[in-house]
Amino acid sequence: MTALVLGALLLTAPARAQESGATTPAAATTPTDTASQAATASPATASPATAPPAGVSSRVDLGPDGRLDASDVLSAADRAIPVSPLSPAPVGSPRQTFASFRALAQDAIGALLEAFDVAANDDEILDSREVLRLKQQAIRNLDRAGSTFDLSEVPPVNRATVALRSVLLLEEIMDRIPVPDLTAIPDEAEVEAGDAPNGWTIPGTEIRMVRLKGPDGEPVFLFSSDTVQRLPAFYAEVQDMPQKSADKVDFYQHFVAAPGLSMPVSIYRFVINFPSWLLATYEEQAVWQWIALVVLTALFGGIVYAAVRWERHRVQSLNAVRRSLSRLWLPIAVVILLGLYDRALDDFVNLTGDVLAIEELVVEALQAVALAFIAVFAFNALAAMIITSPRIGQESLDASLIRLVMRVLGLTVAGYIVFVGATRLGVPLYGVIAGLGVGGLAIALAVRPTLENFIGGIILYADRPVKVGDFCKFGDMLGTVEMIGLRSTKIRALDRTQVTVQNADFAQMSITNYTRRDSNLMQSTIGLRYETTPEQLSAIIEALAAMLRADERVDDKTVRVCFRGFGNYALNVEIWAYVRSADWGQFLKIQEDLFLKVMRIVAEEGSAFAIPAQTTYLGTDQPPGRPVGAQVALLSSGEGAGGTGAAVSAVGST
Repeated sequence: MTALVLGALLLTAPARAQESGATTPAAATTPTDTASQAATASPATASPATAPPAGVSSRVDLGPDGRLDASDVLSAADRAIPVSPLSPAPVGSPRQTFASFRALAQDAIGALLEAFDVAANDDEILDSREVLRLKQQAIRNLDRAGSTFDLSEVPPVNRATVALRSVLLLEEIMDRIPVPDLTAIPDEAEVEAGDAPNGWTIPGTEIRMVRLKGPDGEPVFLFSSDTVQRLPAFYAEVQDMPQKSADKVDFYQHFVAAPGLSMPVSIYRFVINFPSWLLATYEEQAVWQWIALVVLTALFGGIVYAAVRWERHRVQSLNAVRRSLSRLWLPIAVVILLGLYDRALDDFVNLTGDVLAIEELVVEALQAVALAFIAVFAFNALAAMIITSPRIGQESLDASLIRLVMRVLGLTVAGYIVFVGATRLGVPLYGVIAGLGVGGLAIALAVRPTLENFIGGIILYADRPVKVGDFCKFGDMLGTVEMIGLRSTKIRALDRTQVTVQNADFAQMSITNYTRRDSNLMQSTIGLRYETTPEQLSAIIEALAAMLRADERVDDKTVRVCFRGFGNYALNVEIWAYVRSADWGQFLKIQEDLFLKVMRIVAEEGSAFAIPAQTTYLGTDQPPGRPVGAQVALLSSGEGAGGTGAAVSAVGST
């Protein structure tokens, strides 16, 4: 954000350069780390600036180069800080903080003035290397000046914006109010002596520095968060007061209407020539910036809307894996577009103030949501690719568990992304998380049935009593398992109806899995006619056993053929053997072939199968005048013990 708004500094450069006499690059001062100089220079090497009188002055004295040089008024302790471009701004005492802020701000302005002078002598449209170097130096010093503020109450995503705005506002305020001499501000020795136990306030103002604990445990003094929040109001109160600087230019107002520093200096000149109505400001934004905001927002929204419509039509013709992967590109595109949108408004259009803060919050929130969707879709796509393996059924419990694990991982990563994003937005989530413990019991009770079914699904996965495609018996029902989910199991019954059983109930049932059989039992009892002789019966039994043992489809170790006893109408012979086939349909075909062989063996041995026969005696009363007699009829259904297979009846009278 720092780079965005510094273009405003260059808009004031002609007036400032004319006032200071810096009309050529040679005349312009070379930017140095003035804050570090102020903390390290000795009186022998200090600029020959006139020491300010004691008390309160209208402005901190500047050296011949037009920038702050406070080395002759800092204490030895303040000067004992190493000089380095990477060193943080000295803030160990109110004097160090005050001097660091003024020196860094003035040094940044000087660097930008020099950059403008260099660019004015070039005919190039783009910035030269020297101009870019000076811009970067100004950005670095303004960032360091922003480190003198306590931004702990500002959302992290807005801190760079608020810091830059605060630097410019406070510089304008100090250019209009009396400021104390550096010697009147407590230094480190006075801080250790207890002169500034809690902080220090600029006399006659409510601009306050507070004492905080630095990263190394040492005390630091920063402009308070309350001061940061009230700087716009302070600026509004002193805006009409006369300025003490020579250029008499309201730096902040130029900053508001300028494009970002990422734009070449030639663009600044172009903006200066805009009609006055385009440069008029409303809510800290120029009219041309409002127009750019509306146009870019409409363009971004239109691109996203068109992408969503195109995606909906495209995914309908894709398979599961491609559909899962295709869902990734839209949130990825949204993240990229949001980054470009924010960069355009921040670095080029140079939105400022509350409008920029709101834009940054919205972009950060949308990017966090889009990244969360990317995490969820990425893990779903990974699950889809794993499930495509031939070893994993699409509707199996393995597939359901893989989907669950990937979904949980995706939601976990998404939750972390949302948490980080919300933290950057300044949302106090730790209190919300702590409050979840109170409502956790109520939530657990509410989701108890779901948890029971989920645990039942885990039990089914661990025990694996069934899998998709298994024919099983559960309770008093028979059916084929079609889908095993994390909440329920779907079974296709014999009448083709679909039965859904909750996993919590299904896991507690007695389940008979017919598909898991390694073989099928062939068991049958045949009845031979009573006319069969013992020799024939023995030959039939031996032939049947030999036939079964010789068949490779039958487990020869399980073959058993024996005479079981005398039935009501037949000699009972039991056949027992296991067929080497787990498939029920194939087993039935094998059993059919074996039964036909049994019939041939019985016929070859001269015997036959007995059929149940029934003898019925019928009696009638004779009418008067006729002799009393009896009528007997033998009715046979099929072949009896010694019949021929035809129905026979005999009627007689006595």
